[in-house]
Amino acid sequence: MKSKEALAKQCNYLFNEFLTNNKKYKTLTHFRRTPGGWLIMLKIFENYFNDNDIHVEELIRHVPISISSRLSLFSLIDIAVKRNILIKTADTTDHRKKLVTPSEIFVKEFRDWLNDFGA
Repeated sequence: MKSKEALAKQCNYLFNEFLTNNKKYKTLTHFRRTPGGWLIMLKIFENYFNDNDIHVEELIRHVPISISSRLSLFSLIDIAVKRNILIKTADTTDHRKKLVTPSEIFVKEFRDWLNDFGA
């Protein structure tokens, strides 16, 4: 079991990491503002790195309503598209469904952040 001192250091590290990297990685900042955004970002990259497509509706279903409303998540995604953080395209088999993929800059910043974070 870790000592109180070690746990305090980890808390301090996470606190400083959040403040420092929110200034450094603007695309991540968009998603790290809320718990729902954080979960959406992680699901986007889980699917991206596994070479799986993910639709907006499917993505939103992963986040419990107790964490974030559907409207808030739709808004978060739409703003990310407008800011060129995410790319939304029509599914080739069902044009009613919209696929979401991270932009090149978002992928680069996410990879850089993971390297900085030590994950």
